[in-house]
Amino acid sequence: MDNNTPETTEVDTNETVLKPQAKDDSSKVTKTPPTLKRAPGPSSRHRKLGSSWWVRLSILISWLAAGAAIAGCYWLYLQLNNQQAQQQKLVSDFSAVEVRNQQLKQELQQSLSAPNQRIAQLEQQQSDDAKAYQQLVSLQKAHQQLQERVAIVAQRSPNHWMASEAEYLVRMASRKVWLEKDPQTAVRLLQAADNRIEAMKDPALHQLRKALAHDIVTTQAIKITDIAGSVYAIDAVIDQIANLPLNRINTEISADPLTEPLTDSIDDWQTNLSKSFKQFVEGFITIRQRTTDLEPLLPLEQQWYLVENVRFKLLQAQLSLHNYDAQGYKSAIDYAKRWVKQYFDTNDRNTLNVLAQLDKLSGLTIESINTKQFQSTPLLQELMTYGQMMPEEEPTL
Repeated sequence: MDNNTPETTEVDTNETVLKPQAKDDSSKVTKTPPTLKRAPGPSSRHRKLGSSWWVRLSILISWLAAGAAIAGCYWLYLQLNNQQAQQQKLVSDFSAVEVRNQQLKQELQQSLSAPNQRIAQLEQQQSDDAKAYQQLVSLQKAHQQLQERVAIVAQRSPNHWMASEAEYLVRMASRKVWLEKDPQTAVRLLQAADNRIEAMKDPALHQLRKALAHDIVTTQAIKITDIAGSVYAIDAVIDQIANLPLNRINTEISADPLTEPLTDSIDDWQTNLSKSFKQFVEGFITIRQRTTDLEPLLPLEQQWYLVENVRFKLLQAQLSLHNYDAQGYKSAIDYAKRWVKQYFDTNDRNTLNVLAQLDKLSGLTIESINTKQFQSTPLLQELMTYGQMMPEEEPTL
């Protein structure tokens, strides 16, 4: 029954397909009977139907697999996007946390800096207070010592003040002698100190007055060289050195002693004519001898060196004067005088004046002060310390 049904349906379809063609050609062609196709066998149809189902199923499965793959890819894409967004969010959150940490750190440092500064100020104030306390203690001690000294001075006699004045005057006299080289003022100061000791009217101070008298005589005997005047004299010589003329070659030629002079008499014209002719003949070739040695002139550079060397020696002489170096002063003046005589014109008036001044300066005597200390100085110190002169120890037998 199932096999017959498909055949009828297939024949009917063929007939329906062929009917329009029969209608169109009815006028020209005779109607042909429809030919029936042979129906396939049962085995081929079953094979065709089975294969088509498998193809359809495979296509469906492939479509499903493709859709699943597309859906999976899309899902992975969405997951990746979500993961990247989360990572970016985490990075931004981490940076924000880091910034916040930095801010907190700065705030913590700022909050700690004020206490640290306050602690440092307190420590500095404490050290200053300790120093001030030490200074206060030292000032209290000094004040106490000063009060004790004042009390001791108040108990002393008025002669102590005169002794202090005498000690001060002697100390000033020593400065005048050894520092300022002024023995005259030192003598007046020593005399004033002796007057103070005399006004004390103390017979026990005869030894001190004897030492003061010895110091006055010794100071009066000191001969001080006028250092300032000698230095000014050397400065004047230094200023004149640059204007001195140098030695020049003597160009004067000695006259021939054999040459006879011409007379003024007219009667001697023959003699004068013969003399003139003889001089004319002998004058073609003349050999003359100089009476002075030929010395080359100094170049300008050497002239400048010569003047500067003389100045340098005079400056050394000034330095030796200030140092009371008699040997160095004498040597410098001798060198300067020797060079002036050797290289400058000794016939010039300025040169002779400079040589005369150098001779005067070379005769200067520099005397140094040999006394190192006044005899009255230790005695006055003893009087200031003990308030009286200590008795001399008697020599033991």
